[in-house]
This record gives sequence, C-alpha cells and structure tokens, in this order.
Amino acid sequence: MNISNFKFQIFSFILLLILAVRFYFFYDNQHQLANGQQISFETTILSQPQVVGNRQVFTANYQNQKIRITTGRFPEMNYGDFVRIIGQISNKNNRVLMYSPKIEAINNSSNILQSGLRRINIFRQKLITLFSKTLPSPSSSLLLGIIFGIKEQMPKDFSNNLKTSGVFHVIAASGMNVTLIGGFISTFFAFFLKRQIAICLSILGIMFYAVLAGLEPSIIRASIMGILVFSAQILGRQTLAINGLFLAGFTMLLVDPTLISDIGFQLSFAATLGLVLIPKIKAIGKIWVIGEGVNTTIAAQIATLPILLANFGTYSLYSILVNGLLLWTVPILMIIGGIGAILGLILMPLGQLLIYLCYPLLLYFETIVNIFGKIGGAITIESLSWQFILGYYCLLSSVLLILRKKE
Repeated sequence: MNISNFKFQIFSFILLLILAVRFYFFYDNQHQLANGQQISFETTILSQPQVVGNRQVFTANYQNQKIRITTGRFPEMNYGDFVRIIGQISNKNNRVLMYSPKIEAINNSSNILQSGLRRINIFRQKLITLFSKTLPSPSSSLLLGIIFGIKEQMPKDFSNNLKTSGVFHVIAASGMNVTLIGGFISTFFAFFLKRQIAICLSILGIMFYAVLAGLEPSIIRASIMGILVFSAQILGRQTLAINGLFLAGFTMLLVDPTLISDIGFQLSFAATLGLVLIPKIKAIGKIWVIGEGVNTTIAAQIATLPILLANFGTYSLYSILVNGLLLWTVPILMIIGGIGAILGLILMPLGQLLIYLCYPLLLYFETIVNIFGKIGGAITIESLSWQFILGYYCLLSSVLLILRKKE
C-alpha cells in the first residue's frame, strides 16, 4: 500500500471518529420536546418566511433543534427579525412543529447580526420593488426567483407548472442552483478566456449570488462547497476538489450536527459531488447551448434523485429535456438582472433598461414551462425506503468506479 494513501486513510478515519463522537454527545444531551409542551424563546429569523395563502411559515432554532412555525399572515415578519416566540409544541412524523404561536418583535439595535441582516433585507426589498415596477407578472417574480430565490409573489398556476416541468429548483435558491450557476458561468467564459480565469469568474459569480440571495444559511453552505470545488479545479486536481468538499461537509456537521437531516445540506453536497464525479456525455456535449445544460442537469439529478424523491415525492419525466432547454438562460438572466438591480439602486432608469433586456428570455422561459406544465408527466412516489436509497448510491458508486477504470 502506498504510504501517502495509508496516511490519508488514517486521517479520514480520525475525522470520522471525531464526527461520530460529536454526534453521540450532541444527540445524547439534546433536550427532547414533548408533544403539547409550552415553550418560550428568543431567536433571529435566518430565512425569509414563506407566504402560503393567509399564513407565514418559517423555521426557528430552539436549543439546537429546528422548529417549523406556522402563523398568521400579519404582522409580517422578515429575514433578520429578532423575535420572542411563545407557543405549544406539536410532534408529527419526527418533525417539531408549532402552530399559531404568540410572536413579539424585539428591537435590539446593539445586536450586530440583527442589524446586518436587517440592512440586507432592506436592500432586498428595494430590489423587489424595482423588479416589480419594471416587468409584468409572472416575469418579474420569475426573475426575482432566479436571482434571489424569492417565490412569494409568484402566481400559483405558474408555480405549479414549474414543479410539474421539473425546473422549480431554479427559483429555490438551493445548493443545486448554486452548483448549476457556477458550472454554467465557468463553461460560458471558458470559450473566451483561460480556464483558470473562467473558474475564478464562476467563484465570483457564486459569491455575488450568495449576497443577492440574502446570505441565508442554505446559500452560504452551498456557496462554500461550490467555491471549494471550483478552487480545486483551478489547480487541475479533481481529487483536491472531492477532498475539499468532504472537508467542508465535515466542518459544517461538526459545528451543527442537525444539518445531517437538512434537505438543503443534502442537496448541496450531493449536487456538487455529482458535478465533480459524474462524467459528461460527449455526444451531447458537442452542442454547447443545449449540451452543457443537459450534461450539468444529468450530473446534478443523478446525484440528487433519491433525496428529491424521498423529500418531495414527485419527479418530472421531462425534467432533463426542460432543464436542457432552459438552464442556459439562467446565468444570462442572473448577470444582466443582477447588474441591472445594482444600477437600479443608483440610477433607476438605467437599471430598469438592463432588467427589461431580460424580458425576451423570460418570455421564452415562461412559454417552455407552461407548455410542459400543461402536458404533465410528473411521477408521484408516496414513500421511499432507506434500503432503496442505500442501494441506489451503492450501484451509482459501482458504475462510476467501473467507468473510472476504463478511462
């Protein structure tokens, strides 16, 4: 056995042992919340609450546990608000829930985190107003979703079509979205610039996206993973990219073990790993506009398919085709729309002009989504066993090892 490989295996074993010890003490000392228990706590809202009809839904942290809170539409809460929550716990399907609690806003100007998040939220709200004044619906909400991951203002019919056609992830500001954006930016600029410069621009693009998306925890996690992978690609070492990704995952789980059950973390990790490990289909890659979209989509979806099915229960039969037709527009929309958003805060007419340049691509995007949304073709799966998920990833690993040996 190679000495360097032996040292690497020993190092990996030590890291896994440290992580196992961390998990044991974390969950062993975790306070269990009983069904019907009344609690009161203070927290900062670290993600923009989702508006569903006349309700607001968001996740709050209490003693290292995540509580999904559903409350009335008003008073309106925002990303970065510091609040006191009083309510009754409801345990359902291993999830901690709270319905209609008493929520009181607390103004703490000395809280640096709260102050910073509030400034980011004000910045976001100004941009939302700018887009809404420039483009009609659903184009304005679609562009807002692509850039910021904001879905609240999107018409329900169009939102359903996005889900049915398999491109809802584009407006979800998820780890998969960050991965796809980074991949497209690097591929696009590689046609005009050196590969290392193109990858550097993709890293800057990921950082830019993270700020515009509000620096939410899910985006920060996905951005760290994406930046590590693309940084390793600058050095031309795939192994370094994989090791960097696993080191990032190790660090995040060491700090917050609850991430192991977080869907955003799972998608970020799997999609990024898929982009690195799953080889491109050369026959498709010859056509860049469609080919790169299909290649990137295939890699991300193969790597995340069991996670998506287990958590959302649906999969579109036309997903790969629709993604291939649409994903090439995403980096263009993000670049033009992002620059237009920044300029719009300084000189509104100039910013609106750039944002309006996105309109033809948005109409194209909407047309494809509505066509495939009406066709249907979504498969619904009620439950997915852990044995199937384990078997899927074992089979995928075997196929990748065989392909690697052939190469």
